[in-house]
Amino acid sequence: MQPYPYRTPYWSIPPGKYNHSDNLPEMMQSIAPIYTIPTEPVFFDQLLKNVGKTIRIVTLKGSFEGKLTGVAIDHLQLTIGDANYHVRFAHISFFVTKK
Repeated sequence: MQPYPYRTPYWSIPPGKYNHSDNLPEMMQSIAPIYTIPTEPVFFDQLLKNVGKTIRIVTLKGSFEGKLTGVAIDHLQLTIGDANYHVRFAHISFFVTKK
């Protein structure tokens, strides 16, 4: 896994590709959240390598295909048409990339 260059000791938001409101970094710094999230680092890293590409995710309820437009510590953002779907990792069985 490669180190994430935008991570600094003063940044409390976990690594990922974020598209968020301007208030999020300030809010995260002020409330200093402490919580644990079970992560799968290799799965997370593979998703980060595919940001901007079309992928198909398979969940417990079905499969979805769209552009991977964001990866956060606890979910991904899949854009299908004009809609952004935020899917928690716990609901994903696997994903498939297109060549």
